[in-house]
Amino acid sequence: MTILSRHIFKEFITLVAGILIGILIVYLCVEFLQKADKLIKYQATMSQIARYFLYSVPGMISMSLPMATLIASLLSLGNLSRYNEIIAMRAGGVSLAKIVAPLLVGGLLISGLGFFNNEVIMPAYSARASYIRKVEIEKSQQRVMFQQSKLWLRGPENSIVNIQLVSPNRNEMLGLNIYKLNPDFSCGNASRPAASCGENGAWRLKNSNTFAQVADVVQSRPSDNEVFNIVENPDDLGMIVKNSAEMNFSEMWDYVKRLKLSGYKAATYEVDLHSKLAYPLASLLMVMISIPFGVHKVRTGGAGKGSHLRSRSLFFYWMLMSVGASLGRSGTLPPSVSAWFANILFAIASIIVLFRMQRSV
Repeated sequence: MTILSRHIFKEFITLVAGILIGILIVYLCVEFLQKADKLIKYQATMSQIARYFLYSVPGMISMSLPMATLIASLLSLGNLSRYNEIIAMRAGGVSLAKIVAPLLVGGLLISGLGFFNNEVIMPAYSARASYIRKVEIEKSQQRVMFQQSKLWLRGPENSIVNIQLVSPNRNEMLGLNIYKLNPDFSCGNASRPAASCGENGAWRLKNSNTFAQVADVVQSRPSDNEVFNIVENPDDLGMIVKNSAEMNFSEMWDYVKRLKLSGYKAATYEVDLHSKLAYPLASLLMVMISIPFGVHKVRTGGAGKGSHLRSRSLFFYWMLMSVGASLGRSGTLPPSVSAWFANILFAIASIIVLFRMQRSV
């Protein structure tokens, strides 16, 4: 990397870091104001508040990186245009590709860091933030005992419940094994329902058989429609299963596969699965789309117009992301296409504009 490239790269990364910190400060302030009523209501301590927002930071970084990258790339190129440095470099035989290459490398690096954050840091931190909010602050009961490929809970009536899979709408549990214990902790009886659905506030067993040992004989009886409230309502399942933000790519891949094998339509989670790959690339796309705006910023309207174009680019990108996700979740588009919808359109538009600029700048 030449001295010129290192200079542009260093300025770009420094701007990204500074702008990201500024966005996070604003984000945290807004988030605190939105949750202040609940924090006061539940009498949260300063330690709980500080830890909750600390563990929420990786999720905020994931959302803020594309915006910070776009602003930083516009400012970097805008500064070069303002002092005619781009004209001087072109006069010295430096191509536009070499001028913007450090920004593209930086955008690719930031996309990689965003993917690492989404895969390694954010899932664990989001789960911890959710635990602090629901259990420590709101005093909800956490009954998860062990979680690996299956979920173990402490159920009512001195029972232990094993769940293989929870449906996306949180109103059905598949592959249940219910073990009711005697006072001496021996197994009194066991039920093996295929599913348990929430109906009118009650969870009823379906396709269920209950096994009980009488003397030396194990007796079996059907127990369909028996009420067994493992959790009080479907919303409480949010305490014992992960949402998309708390799962990395491999965990969500496994969840989607198990949903399909169980006969569920997993379009919503499939869109989220592909978005875990598509969204981190937004930072690189923001660099690509900002290059024509940044290079011509001063000569075609100044900072005001650059700011307007920046806001418009972000608006269109998130609008396309939202439209694509909605089409995917509704089944209009395949999930793989809908998740990459905005990226594909922005990439095509950016490449076309960059090729045209190579001749005109």
